[in-house]
Amino acid sequence: MKFFVIAVLAILPCVTACKGNKSVETDWQKVIASYKDDGKAVNYHELAKLNLALAETGRLAEDVFKYTQAGSAGLIPEWNRTNEVGTVLGDVYWSMGHVAYAQRMYFEALVVGENERDPYLLTRLVQTNLVLGAYRVAEKYISILENDGFDCSRYKPLLYDDSAVDSDPELGPKRRCVPIKDHISLEEGLEEDLKVIIRQNPSYRNAVDYLGVLYLLECNMDGFRGFLDEFYGTEALPKLPKAFAEAACMLSQLESGYWKKVGVDKRMWNDYRDFKTRIETRLSLDKYKGTFWYYILRANNQ
Repeated sequence: MKFFVIAVLAILPCVTACKGNKSVETDWQKVIASYKDDGKAVNYHELAKLNLALAETGRLAEDVFKYTQAGSAGLIPEWNRTNEVGTVLGDVYWSMGHVAYAQRMYFEALVVGENERDPYLLTRLVQTNLVLGAYRVAEKYISILENDGFDCSRYKPLLYDDSAVDSDPELGPKRRCVPIKDHISLEEGLEEDLKVIIRQNPSYRNAVDYLGVLYLLECNMDGFRGFLDEFYGTEALPKLPKAFAEAACMLSQLESGYWKKVGVDKRMWNDYRDFKTRIETRLSLDKYKGTFWYYILRANNQ
């Protein structure tokens, strides 16, 4: 895929560690509203933040192709040993429920950053260690934050109390994503790790959305078909969001009527047929910008 890439990296906006009970707070709607998309230039770092905001507002699998995408690097940017990218990567893995790797990236970002007492990263390390049950480590980070004047009353009651963490509205769902069986993170690739998370915690939507969108951004239709075969119609994926439904239409080229099998609306199927007709007759495809069909066409330089 050929895109013009802006290399400049910006500091993560609107995400701060705060005094008081809300130690980590982000205005995801503001991140989405402030994103500038000219249809050409792509900054992987900024695009990953946009996609993260879409995930956190439940819109990733619905709206991802409304914006100019640039493959999986715009979903999970390459680690370049900078504080900015490490922080974003930590947030992405945290969002998808991959707690162990989120913790690693937060720690890496802290190590390479200029501020070894970065309150945002320290707070994230408190959270990840609480989720993983590493209470002594979490307590150490809480102590550092309190020495720097931050109120950690939100997290101190969770120390050494599994039931409190399990019932916490923010941390409980993340703990249910942590593999029960022994598992080496990323040993078989991120896709397999996300499947482990989904099988264990099928109600955790972000893992489902990230996995499906990852397949689509990589134009991996075989992987996406396997994903649908396993999860469609289950608690994890009772119905298809827009991007997944559009991809399912394309799979019908290999299996007639597949779109019906996975519950795609007939109007969308008719739109896909019109899209194919427009390609064959060289008519404008502008009305289909913002679809997976248009994205995959660009990805294949057509």
